Amino acid sequence: MNRIAILTTLCALAAAACSGDDKPTTPMPDGGGETPSDTGVVRLDANITANTTFTAGKTYVIPQRKQLFVEPGATLTIEPGTVIKGEQGSVLVITRGAKILAAGTAAKPIVLTSAQDDDKKTPGFWGGLLVLGAAPINTNRDPVDPTKSRLEATFEAFTSAMPEGLFGGSDPHDNSGTLTYVRIEFAGFNFVADREFNNLTLCGVGDGTTIDYVQVHGGSDDGVEFFGGTVNVKHLVSSQNQDDGFDTDNGWVGKAQFVIVQNVSHPATLPEASNGYESDNHADPATSYVLEPRTEPTIYNVTLIGDHAYAGVKSFAAVFRRGTAGHYFNHIWYGFPQGPEFRDEETRKQLDARRLEIQYSMFYNNDTSSTNLPVAQSTPATDINEALYLLPSGNVDPHNRFNVDPGFPAEVVSKSAPSFKPNAGAAALTAGVAPPSDGFFDTSATFAGAVGTVDWTAGWTKYPQPAN
Repeated sequence: MNRIAILTTLCALAAAACSGDDKPTTPMPDGGGETPSDTGVVRLDANITANTTFTAGKTYVIPQRKQLFVEPGATLTIEPGTVIKGEQGSVLVITRGAKILAAGTAAKPIVLTSAQDDDKKTPGFWGGLLVLGAAPINTNRDPVDPTKSRLEATFEAFTSAMPEGLFGGSDPHDNSGTLTYVRIEFAGFNFVADREFNNLTLCGVGDGTTIDYVQVHGGSDDGVEFFGGTVNVKHLVSSQNQDDGFDTDNGWVGKAQFVIVQNVSHPATLPEASNGYESDNHADPATSYVLEPRTEPTIYNVTLIGDHAYAGVKSFAAVFRRGTAGHYFNHIWYGFPQGPEFRDEETRKQLDARRLEIQYSMFYNNDTSSTNLPVAQSTPATDINEALYLLPSGNVDPHNRFNVDPGFPAEVVSKSAPSFKPNAGAAALTAGVAPPSDGFFDTSATFAGAVGTVDWTAGWTKYPQPAN
């Protein structure tokens, strides 16, 4: 073949290679590490180092085992209606100093889900969303020698050699961005033993961050977990997660209002208790239970739905332990195998000091006791009846209602189409107290539970069921 024929053949081959489904792709030039395709699927192969926007016309995929970091100084903006899918073991991390601006709408929520087919999704397939901020934590505080204390820590699934994994600091007003009308599904990947991701993990996140109208669904670990920080949350649905619905640790002192936790039946082989709340101050031995900042949130208007059919580790409507504090008002604990429990002497001290209190709340159908409160498990035993059922004077506390039916519809325990709105005339609608007028709380929510006469979950939440 002569030189002209060879050149002609090579040109023809090159033209064919650049047409059809085999068209080569190159990363986009905005620092997003994106590899686009003609199908509208964008694989996120590299960390996000500059301001980047995910658009609703594409589907974004985090590759298998990829820890996708939005690095300090970068802002990830996600348009309403955008879908992000995580392959097995992947996780999206907003590092300390970065921001996420994910502002969906009720009609076009932003969805972060597993990359499995819709009818084959399984809990814990991927790692969900991890947000690292610069607000105070107590993780590395020394209870004896303050000079040994550190303001920051490394998230438990990362190594100390990864600066991207650091969180905590001295700025309570730190701003990690916005999450509104966002759904996060089927996360909770177990990265290493006892170091799982959750659907949504908030580490040292400050109160400059906005979190409102967020659903965390179908995960294998907690629905949402707070590791310290000051962030406030509103209109949160934690549905059908396999561990705790709402987990607080390491000095979280934020606020929350309008929170739904719905637990469901799980196989007996699961190693975790499926509690409504689990609240700790610090997980180390008792000498660290006293660390400050102490976990002490203020939370109004919460509905926690349990499941008597749960066959795994004994679960509770709430577990308060390890020196935790907190102020819980306008709650409903309904249908758990065991009611709320307090587990240690340092936590009892918070009860006595009124740094841990439950008021204007309802307890119904949790266990067989007349008060729906379990026998104390701690040593020395905490007298739960005294803490919740009786006033210091010894008289019955009229603010908490025991064995009074809140008035839910039957669908409150439905897996695929739940309804958390009380029936007309329900006792829950008049069982609460007005929340504080501080600019965050809705003071008109004088009912017990997360939902009054208006169902704020309608239209943007979904409850897909995992594969069998």
